[in-house]
Amino acid sequence: MNEPMAPYSRFVVDGFDADALLGVVRDTRFEQRLLGAGHFRACVQRLVFPGFSLDSGAYTLPIFASGCFAEGMMALAMAVSCTRPMWANGRWIGLGQVMVFAEDTELNVRPSPGGWQWAVLLVPRDVLQRAAVLRVGRELRLPRHGWYSRPVAPAQARSLCYGVDKALADAAQWEGMVTPSQWEALAEFVLSIFVDAVSASDTGPERRAVGNWMERHRDTLVRRAEAYLKAQLDRPFDSRALSLALGVGERQLERLFRDAFGHGPCHWHQMARLNLARSALLHGGAGDSVTDIAGRFGFSHLGRFSGLYRTVFGECPRDTLRY
Repeated sequence: MNEPMAPYSRFVVDGFDADALLGVVRDTRFEQRLLGAGHFRACVQRLVFPGFSLDSGAYTLPIFASGCFAEGMMALAMAVSCTRPMWANGRWIGLGQVMVFAEDTELNVRPSPGGWQWAVLLVPRDVLQRAAVLRVGRELRLPRHGWYSRPVAPAQARSLCYGVDKALADAAQWEGMVTPSQWEALAEFVLSIFVDAVSASDTGPERRAVGNWMERHRDTLVRRAEAYLKAQLDRPFDSRALSLALGVGERQLERLFRDAFGHGPCHWHQMARLNLARSALLHGGAGDSVTDIAGRFGFSHLGRFSGLYRTVFGECPRDTLRY
């Protein structure tokens, strides 16, 4: 989705395809991995204005997404709808919280199970601050490095969620027949709803977030554990070896993985292999077979692999394989 596009665009991914979801946020590459079983469907929408953009996606199943926002752009992110708090960079983020990321900040995020919708505004710092001065008469308190999240008052949160949905719905109805003045007004509206939300939550004494060190520590452990397990995907899962490699007790790792991914490291290992196998099947060539691809990712028993694959992705491996 990173090629030049119309001011408004929409696409649907019916059935999980990590490659198709790489660029769901403009000019970024977010690796996404399916975490739950069932039929996956994503609807992604994008508004592109001069100098900034708004992306929003609605997913039917939980995923784990990891990546870095566009170079030179701040990111203002939120959950437009979710049933329970989501995990983001070691922290639990509830509905009605706005996340503000400094330029080039990384994000690891897992939503709660069930349908959910996210939105990300990518905007240069100076464009955001000019809009803030015009809108609220002052510049916003924005992080120079890293990120923060702050709760927004319920009325303000509802206004922001409604504003995101309204902007996307209005643009979709225009179907390309839009005047420059309409597009300029929509751009001003989108900036204003985010400025209002951030400005309402950045007052009061400036301070470091409570638990900041612990959040970074938890996030670092997740990243290290993922890196270790990714190098072991062709081997059986070994809980003790993972614990020794990270210098962390097995029970602590179990709790950490359940927070970050919704399940333990053994299940993570299996789901990671299944996700990689699906990508290989989706993009397989004439010389590939289900047996070869399953073996490549450590599945020695074809029947067991097929059963697991069908449970998670809702189809047989042979039906996914495309020539």
